[in-house]
Amino acid sequence: MIYSKFVRNIYFPVTEFIKGESVRKYLSSLEASQYYSRDELREIQWKKLKNLLDHSYLNIPYYQNLFNKSGIHPNDIKSPEDFSKIPFLTKEAIINHNSEMFDLKYHGKFYSGKTSGSTGIPLKFYCTPEYSSWDWASRWRARNWYGVQIGDPEVAIWGRPLYSKAKRAKDLLKGRFRNTMLISGFEFSEENLERCSKTIIRFNPCYIYGYSASVYQLAQYFKENFKEIPLKDLKAIFVTAETLFPYQRKIVEETFNSPVSNEYGCSEVGGFAYECPHKQWHISTENVYMEFISVNGGPKEIVATSLTNYYMPFIRYRIGDLGKAVDKVCPCGRTLPLMKLHTGKVTDIVQLKNGKTFSSEIFDYLNLALLDKKQQPFKQFQIIQKSESHFEIKFIKGINFTEDSLNLFKKLLLDVVKDNSINLKYSEVEKIPKDQSGKIRYFVSEIDKLCQHNLL
Repeated sequence: MIYSKFVRNIYFPVTEFIKGESVRKYLSSLEASQYYSRDELREIQWKKLKNLLDHSYLNIPYYQNLFNKSGIHPNDIKSPEDFSKIPFLTKEAIINHNSEMFDLKYHGKFYSGKTSGSTGIPLKFYCTPEYSSWDWASRWRARNWYGVQIGDPEVAIWGRPLYSKAKRAKDLLKGRFRNTMLISGFEFSEENLERCSKTIIRFNPCYIYGYSASVYQLAQYFKENFKEIPLKDLKAIFVTAETLFPYQRKIVEETFNSPVSNEYGCSEVGGFAYECPHKQWHISTENVYMEFISVNGGPKEIVATSLTNYYMPFIRYRIGDLGKAVDKVCPCGRTLPLMKLHTGKVTDIVQLKNGKTFSSEIFDYLNLALLDKKQQPFKQFQIIQKSESHFEIKFIKGINFTEDSLNLFKKLLLDVVKDNSINLKYSEVEKIPKDQSGKIRYFVSEIDKLCQHNLL
């Protein structure tokens, strides 16, 4: 507790000053604005958007050319309908026009980042301390919803550099200074769980943050090896990078007796939305302008505009994820707009021989149905669609695995999709491989072209 106060009141302010960031200042602002009226929030957001458009037109060659070719001037954008006339930004465009995406007049600090390319196209991008400050302030606002403060002891299960032992050692040392125990998501395997769990117990974190798949693995290990969970100070578990499926969430929350909060965003544009204790996703509307658009008549895609990165703006960026706005008021009292995220990406649509399509989320809900029936055939699984009729399910056996569970899984699926031509091949494996970012993809389609009908 004493060291937490040291980090919060001394170490963090010093590092803020060195980095030129203003996280605490913006956090104070965001904690106030989360209760503003919807009209006030829209006014703040629109003002930031207009300022970004003006800046981009004057200082970013790519957007100046794009606006001119499209017959658009920032002064003409007076409504969301006007804004929607700006062409989408794609990963291909960023790669092809990379040298034109920056503010060449900017002379301050900036950070570089990159995506893993798990969807096929890796990207390198740049952002400023201003952007980083707003992004982290948004994340800390969400953590505060669970009573977690800056400086509280954290276990972070995350990717770490594979190429440099010195960099890994440096990250570990920096983590300990800020009261964070770093555990590599790449090394988080069955054989290492015993060692990792002992480390976590000794550290006694206030919260856990990490990849959903790794957090779920940890919960499975604790459930199987501890009658009583020895983490008495744990307040919350924050997961990111992959969605924690409902059946996994149930196991994690019951095992650790702590609430789980999903966060949603992407490396290029930062955090978009965070889940409150009422399990509603609140959009950080002060930092991002989000659109939910049905492209070519298909399911709604998420299109995002970061409002705080003036060095390399991402305007109307197609993320590749699926989601929708939720028009209701959250019981928590916060007025930030709500959204729902679909588990899959645009490419994660299951296509059947009968012409129907549906979200890959269906496999998760079938597994949740099994869990409700006190059956858990899969400890971990991955669905691979080989063709319109053939699916391979790679799985690691669960606690109560039986052949009857597999048959019930298939029966439930056929009852939903109404296509008896489906063939399921079950393949028991010892390990499901992660992609190069350290994540596990729960659905992989090997069909080259998916049709774009509406989801069931």
